[in-house]
Amino acid sequence: MRFEADIRIKATPEAIWDTVADPETWPGWTKAVYRVKKLSEGPLGIGSRLRIIIWCIIPVRLHMTITEYVPGQRVAMEGKALIAKLSRYYMLQPQNGLTRAIVGGEATGPLAPLTWVIGQVLSKEIVQDLRVKIEG
Repeated sequence: MRFEADIRIKATPEAIWDTVADPETWPGWTKAVYRVKKLSEGPLGIGSRLRIIIWCIIPVRLHMTITEYVPGQRVAMEGKALIAKLSRYYMLQPQNGLTRAIVGGEATGPLAPLTWVIGQVLSKEIVQDLRVKIEG
């Protein structure tokens, strides 16, 4: 079950990238993410492991591994949430002087419908909060 949200931001992808590419700062600008801890050594990139705690009535732990990392454009990760397999991505696309920020993913497994609902709601919240963070 695939979910996605997007928004246009008055900034270049380069101006937004540092915010997207530093997961440990996400709780400072979006209510959708309660805590992030990088579990692997070195700079963020393919293979980096993260523990992300979201708040959705109760705290939900996501154990994610970065699977794609294209600076200035895209970061994607895979892992588990509840008992569903989860993928998440964050993309920045230049568009007529603005940037289209896209947050989405896919859930599979026994609790995929619940994970889909949570993923869709949080994706919408994240893109809106990202625009507020960047545009002020």
